[in-house]
Amino acid sequence: MKNKNSKIKLIILDAYGPVITGGYPATCKFLAKKFKMNWQDIYQILYKKYFNMAAERKITQQVAWEMATKELNLPLSVGEVEKIHYGLMGLNTKVLNFIKRFDKNIKILLLSKNTRSQFSDVNNKLNFKSYFKYVINTWELGLPKASKKTLRYIMKKFKIKTGEIIYIDDQIDNLAEAKIMGIKTIFYENFEQFKKEIDNYLKYEK
Repeated sequence: MKNKNSKIKLIILDAYGPVITGGYPATCKFLAKKFKMNWQDIYQILYKKYFNMAAERKITQQVAWEMATKELNLPLSVGEVEKIHYGLMGLNTKVLNFIKRFDKNIKILLLSKNTRSQFSDVNNKLNFKSYFKYVINTWELGLPKASKKTLRYIMKKFKIKTGEIIYIDDQIDNLAEAKIMGIKTIFYENFEQFKKEIDNYLKYEK
């Protein structure tokens, strides 16, 4: 497809949700159903509290699992919780096949904030990095993924402006700073909705 909107030069895809299925929301929902808990309460502790600390190098990934499992009083070992987490993951083949159709002048960046160990473990399982020429894991930069600092780093690296970017994430909070900066955003809910919104942005000519 030819991109009629030549202003778009970079599409940022969040790793979990749009590209990798499962992840923390799926893990929290699985645990909530199994132990009759509120999944959002689990999410606030497991992801918002402890994983974010690990992603910003404040604690290790292992400590994050240990502290979350203890605080949630889960009747499982850390190893069992991790096994559930990784076992729920897969690749979103619809999205991966769809982005192959993008104009070659548009760069696709996979953006993640995983600790080095988890990033490596998931890639060993799914080989997701093989689908992307450009990959940034913000843990390596010591930056919060959705921060203005990270977005400015990306703009400098690719020599682009805010109006030339589309940022896609399945967590609406991660899009807040991008919106303030004037970056086009898509809150990923499902493939059809994502496809419709990105087509509207790019105004593709088939």
